[in-house]
Amino acid sequence: MKESTLLFPLSSHEAEKNGPNKAKHAWSKVHIVRTVTNLQLVLSLASLILFRVRVLMIEPLAAAVVNSFLLRTPAGRASALRPSLDHMGRSIRRPLLRDFFTPTARQWKGKEKAVDQDVDYAQCAECAEWLLGVTHESCCVMKHSVWCPRNHPFNLDDAWNAYQLLIASDDYQHLKPLDVLNFAQKLSTAIEAGGEDNGVSYLQRWGTRLAALNKRLESIFEKHSSEDVMRLKLVARGSAFVGDLDHAIVTAHELSDLLIDGRREELLEIYGTLIRSMALHQDGEHVLDFILAEWANIGMHLLPLSTRLQSLGIPVKPSSFQDTIYSILANIPDAASLLAKRRHWSSETRQRIGVLLLDVLWQETLAEDAYALLKEMRAQRMSIQVDMQLRVVRLLVRADSFIRANELYRTISESTSTRHKFFISTGMLLAAHQGDIDRTEEYYSQLDTARWITSQDRATLMHAYAVAGRVGKVVELFHEFFSGPKNSRVGAKPSIVHYSIVVYAHAERADYDGLNFWLQAMSKAGHTPDIYVYSIILKSFAARGEVESVSAVLDQMRAAKIMPTRVLYTTVISLLAHRKDPVSAEAIYKRALREGIAPDRKMITSLMNAHVEAGSWTGVVRVFDYLKSSRNPRLRLSVEVYNTLLKAYVLIGAPFQVVSTIFRKLEAMGIQPNGRMYTLIIQSACDAGYMNIANRIFAEMQSASKDWQTTYRVDAFVLTIIMAGHLRLGDKRSAKAVYDDMCERGIQPTSATFYHILRAYGNERTEESLQIAEGFLKTIMAGESSASWIPPQTRAAALEHVHGPLMLAYTKTDRPEEVERLFQSMLDAGGEPSLASLAVLLDAYRRSGDIEAVHGLWPQIWQLALRLSKTDSLFDGEDNTPSDPTKRQGNLLLCAPLSIYIDALSAAGEHFVIAEMWGKARSHGFSFDSHNWNHLAVALVRAAEPERAFEIVERVLLPYQRQSEAVLRDRGLFPNSLFTFDTKPADVSKPVSQSPMHRSERRAYQSKMATKRSGDALEMDPTSDDFAHPLHILHQISPSWNVWRPHRAVLVLLSGVLRHLESGMFVQPMGDRSSAPQALDPDSDNAFTRGNLAREMLDRIYLNYPDTIHAIRLHERWIARKSSLTTQDDGW
Repeated sequence: MKESTLLFPLSSHEAEKNGPNKAKHAWSKVHIVRTVTNLQLVLSLASLILFRVRVLMIEPLAAAVVNSFLLRTPAGRASALRPSLDHMGRSIRRPLLRDFFTPTARQWKGKEKAVDQDVDYAQCAECAEWLLGVTHESCCVMKHSVWCPRNHPFNLDDAWNAYQLLIASDDYQHLKPLDVLNFAQKLSTAIEAGGEDNGVSYLQRWGTRLAALNKRLESIFEKHSSEDVMRLKLVARGSAFVGDLDHAIVTAHELSDLLIDGRREELLEIYGTLIRSMALHQDGEHVLDFILAEWANIGMHLLPLSTRLQSLGIPVKPSSFQDTIYSILANIPDAASLLAKRRHWSSETRQRIGVLLLDVLWQETLAEDAYALLKEMRAQRMSIQVDMQLRVVRLLVRADSFIRANELYRTISESTSTRHKFFISTGMLLAAHQGDIDRTEEYYSQLDTARWITSQDRATLMHAYAVAGRVGKVVELFHEFFSGPKNSRVGAKPSIVHYSIVVYAHAERADYDGLNFWLQAMSKAGHTPDIYVYSIILKSFAARGEVESVSAVLDQMRAAKIMPTRVLYTTVISLLAHRKDPVSAEAIYKRALREGIAPDRKMITSLMNAHVEAGSWTGVVRVFDYLKSSRNPRLRLSVEVYNTLLKAYVLIGAPFQVVSTIFRKLEAMGIQPNGRMYTLIIQSACDAGYMNIANRIFAEMQSASKDWQTTYRVDAFVLTIIMAGHLRLGDKRSAKAVYDDMCERGIQPTSATFYHILRAYGNERTEESLQIAEGFLKTIMAGESSASWIPPQTRAAALEHVHGPLMLAYTKTDRPEEVERLFQSMLDAGGEPSLASLAVLLDAYRRSGDIEAVHGLWPQIWQLALRLSKTDSLFDGEDNTPSDPTKRQGNLLLCAPLSIYIDALSAAGEHFVIAEMWGKARSHGFSFDSHNWNHLAVALVRAAEPERAFEIVERVLLPYQRQSEAVLRDRGLFPNSLFTFDTKPADVSKPVSQSPMHRSERRAYQSKMATKRSGDALEMDPTSDDFAHPLHILHQISPSWNVWRPHRAVLVLLSGVLRHLESGMFVQPMGDRSSAPQALDPDSDNAFTRGNLAREMLDRIYLNYPDTIHAIRLHERWIARKSSLTTQDDGW
C-alpha cells in the first residue's frame, strides 16, 4: 500500500479554495474537541480556544472515534488545554507511553456499563495523555476508546455520527485507509456483540453501514495483503449481517484459501458470524444444512464431546465456535422428525446428522429429545457408539425419566455383548436412582469382580439404599468403606458426595437429629456444604411446610456466596403450591429471573401446579399456553406438563368424557402414559361413578406397567381411589374386595386408605358403625402396626387423616367431649394441630353452644392461620414483594373456621366482635369465600341490621353469581408472559375460585352439572392439539360459580324479614341486647312509631336492593312449586 495515498482526495474546487496559506495553518488548527467527559467539559474547552477553528459539538465518545482519524495535534495544543485542567483541579504528570496496538486491558465485549462522569482519568495513562494533548503515533485514540481499562462506553450511534460529521467536514482529506479499516473492524465487533439481543433489523441497518465502509476500501490495498485479508473478513461479516448469505459464503471460501496453517481460528470466527446471522435470518435447519455443506472446513471442530470425554477420561469443554453451533442446533424443534424427513439422503450424511444432533442434545441436557432422536437413528439402522447411547441413559436418569431409561438400557443390553466398566456402572446408576437395591448390588458385585470399583461406585451403592429409605444400611456402608482396620485402600477418604448421601438418607426419613449429626461430621472432615447439601436441607424443610426455615437456608446460601439454583427455586415454588398461594409462587419465580436463573420445564410446571392447587384456572391455562407456544427446547411439553393439566381437569370436576378424550388423544400423539396419568384418568372415572370403566383402565395400567421396566408397581394410591369410589356408591362389598386385593399384593395401605374406610362408617352416624370405626382406629394405631403406614416426613398429616373422620362424625352428633378425646389422642401419638382439626373442634363447641370454649380456641386458630399465611421472609431484601395484605388474593386458610366463629358469636349475641374480627382478617390479607359472606348476612340479621344483610346479597353474592352468565373471555394462545397476576393483579376484595378440588362428592356433582350446561362447547376438534381449550371453557361455565349465590337459608331468612317488616314489626337483635346496636329505644311502647320505622326500612330495601327482592320472590315460587309437587305425590 502506498502511504501517501489519500482515501478521500480533495476536489480541484476545494484545493483552490483552501490555497497554500490555509493549508499552512492546518496543523495548528483544532478541528474537533477531544474529550471523554460530559457535554459541560466540551463547552468549557471550546470557550478557551480562540483560534480560527471549527468546533464540532458531538458526544464524548463520538469525539474519541473521530479524533482517531485526525492528524496528530502539535505540542501547542497541550498549553491550550492546561488552563482548563488546572481550573478543574487536576494534577496530571505526563505518563509513560504504551503501545495501544498490543493492549493489555481486557477486551471490550459490547455490553459494558457506562462509567461515571467523575472518573479520575489520571489513573489511566492514555486518558491523561489524551487530555493533555500529547500525541504519539502509538497512541491511537480510537483504539483507546475500546481498550481503555477505565471502560469508556463505545456507542455505535455516536461513533457512526462522528464518522459522518468528519466526512462532511474539510478534514476528511487526512483520513488514511488503515484508519478506516481499523474503525470498520471495531465497528463490526461491536455490531456482532449486540446482534443477538437486537435482532435482524439491527443487523441489517448496521450491516448496510459496514458495507458502505467496505465499499470505500475496495482496490485500495494490495491483493491478499494482510490489510486486504482483513477487508475480506469485513466483507464476509457485513454480507452476513444484511442477510446476503450467498455472498458471505463465497467470501468465506476465498478466505479459506488464504487463512491457512496457524490462522484457521480466524476462519472459524468468520464461520461463526455466518452461522449466527443465518440463525437470525433463517433457522436452525438452514444452519444444519450449511454445516453439512461446509463439513470439509469445519467438521473437524465438531467432533462429539461425549466421545472425546470418554476417550480422554476428563471433561472436555466445547470451543466458543462449537458452543455457538450447539446452542443454535438445540433450537431445532424436533430433531427426530428432521432426521426422519431426510431418510432419502445418503447414509453418510444421515449418520453425520444423527451423531452431531445427538451430541448437541446430550450437551444441552435435553433428555427426551435425545431419546426420540436415538430411537429414530435405530429405526434407520445407523451405527451408534454404545457409550453414546449409555450417555443418553444417564441423561434420562438425571431427568427422572426412568421408564425410557430402563427401556433404552435393556435395548442396549440385547444389542451388544459389551460389558465394560461404563456399561455396568450406567446400569448401576439407573437401578440406584430407582431404589432398586437388588439390581444395584448385582452390578456392584460385577464391578468388584473385575476390580473396577471407584469412589463414585461406592457412592452409587449408598445412594440406592438412601432412595430405598434404608438409613441404617447407608451409615453401615459409609463406615465399611471409609473407617476401621478393614479399610486398607490408600487415600480412601470420604468425599463431600458420600457425606451428602448420608445426609440425604436422614433427611428423607425426617431424622433431623441424624441429619444434624452428619452435617457436623462433614464439617469436621473439612467439607464446606455445597449446593447439593443445601438442596437436601431445603427440601427437607419444604416437605414440612416450614417457610421460615426455608428462608433461613436461602439466606445462609447467599451469605456463603452460593446462589440458589433453579432446582431450589422449584422446591420453593412447590412449597407455595402446597399452601395454595400462586401469588407468592409467581413472585418467587420473578425473583429467580432477576437472579439470572434460566427456568426449565420442571420449574414452570411447578408454577402451573401452584395455580392448579389454588383453583386459579386462568393461570393454569396461561402457563400451559406459554409452554406450548415456546420455541425454547427446554420448555417443550412433556408427560409431566400434561399430567398437571389433567390434574386441573379432575379437580375442577370436568366431565369424564372430556378427560378421557384428552387421554386418548395424548396416546395417539405418542405421549407414553405413566402411572400418574393412568391414576388421574381412574380418579375421573370414579368421580363420575363409572366404576366399570375405572376397573378397565386399571387393568390397562397393569398391562402397560409390565413394559415400563421400572420399580413402579400398582400402588396403594390408585387402589385407594378405586376403593373410595365403591364406598361413595355404598358398595362396601366391592370396596372390601379392593382392600383385600391390596393386602394380597403385599401393598401397605396408607393413611388415605384408612381415612376412606373410617369416613364411610362415620357417615352412617349409628352407634354400631361408630363402634366399628373406633375399633378399627385402635387396631391400626396399636403397637408397631402404625409404624408401617405413617411416613416420618408427614406423620402429622397421616395421624390427622385417620382421626379426622371420627372427630367429624362426633361433631355432627353433638358430642364435643368425644371430639376432644380424639383430638388429644392424635396429639399424644405425635400429631400436630392443623386448621382443619381445630375447625372441627371449634364446630363441636359451636354446636353445643359453648361460647367460652369457642373464645378459648379461636386465638390458637388465628395465630396458626397467620403463621401459615406468612411468606414475607422469602422476599427479604426485595423491593417488590407480594407481602402487602391488601393486594393479596386467594388466601382461603381462614374461611372455614371464620364461618363457624361468626355463627357462634352471632348466636351468642356478640355482634361487635364479628365486625372487629372481619376487619382484622381483611387487613391481614385473608380472602372471604361465599360461605363467609352468607354467614355474615345471617349475623347482620341477628344483629338487627337487615338492610346491611340485603346489601351483602345485592352487592356481593348476586354480582358474582352473574359472572357465570357472562360472555366467554378471549384467550391469547401465544402469551409472551406466563404471569397471571401481572395482567390481572390479585385483590383480596375479589372473589376467589371455589371449585370442588379434593372433595370427591362435589366433583361428582359438578361433573354432571357441567355436562348439562356445556353442551358441545367442551368437545375438542379431532385434529386439534389445544388440550387447554375445554378447561378455558369449563372454568367459565363451571357450576362452581353457583357457590357464589345467596344460600337457601339466607333467602328464607330474608323472606321472613320482609314479612316481619310488612307486619309493622321491627327486627330485634339476638342474644345480649346491650352488645348490639339499638335501632329503637327498647323502652318505647309507641307502636305507631315502631310501625313507621319498619315501613320506612321496608321502602328503602325495596328501593335499594331490587335484585335481592327478585331472588327472594323466585325462591318463594320455587318452594311453593316444590310443595305443590310433593302434595300431588302424596295423592292429595
